[in-house]
Parts: sequence; C-alpha cells; structure tokens
Amino acid sequence: MQPNKKNPLYPIEINDYPKLFDYVLSTSGLIYFQTLKRNYILGKQMSLDEYNKLRLLYVYYATANRNPKEVSAWQDICITLDDKEIFEKDMYQSKEDLKTKLLIVKNPQYQSGLYRKHIEYVKENLNSK
Repeated sequence: MQPNKKNPLYPIEINDYPKLFDYVLSTSGLIYFQTLKRNYILGKQMSLDEYNKLRLLYVYYATANRNPKEVSAWQDICITLDDKEIFEKDMYQSKEDLKTKLLIVKNPQYQSGLYRKHIEYVKENLNSK
C-alpha cells in the first residue's frame, strides 16, 4: 500500500496517529488553531511565527483526531508554503511559545520514534525512484 489520501502517514496505522507527536492541542490551542487556519484560508497576511504555529498545530490536530483527510491538508499547506518560499524557520521558538501559553500540552500517548518510521519509509521510496 502506497501512502495516499487513505493513509498519508503510511506505514503508521491510522489508530496510531495520536501517538506520533509529543504534544497535543489544548482547548485554547484548538481555538487558536481554528483562527490561524481561517486567516490562512482567507489569505490574510500572517507572520512567519504564525505560519510555523499553523504547521505545528495542524499536524497535532489532524493526528490527534485520526483524520487522514486533515493530515493530507496539512501536507498540502506545508508544500504550498514552501512553494511560496515561506519556509520553516525558528520552529523551536514557535513551539516554545505554544507551550508557554498552554496552547499545546504534553501528549500522554506519545511514542518516541514512531514518526521516524514514516520519514524513513518516505526517504526509502524517494531514493528508489
């Protein structure tokens, strides 16, 4: 099975999505995420920090909800931002700010190294083409 709209994080099982990342959205983080997502969709001007936070919050949201469609949308946004030359920069500081403001909280289900399986799979398949 190739990664696709059914499971864009293959070979990670969809039921394991909530274990992928060390943080998850808090209730206030969900509200902030929806605001950032809305601003992005409406084409409003955003700072690099806001784009960083949108990337982070989007993947936390999509995986916590086991939602492959939203994971694909997150991947599309990342590609689109890169195409617009809005690259990830200072992500560490953006993530620290989300933690400080309690917009993200530790994920008790987090399984270290799980996301690496997907990254290794993608690299292997890119190298074989």
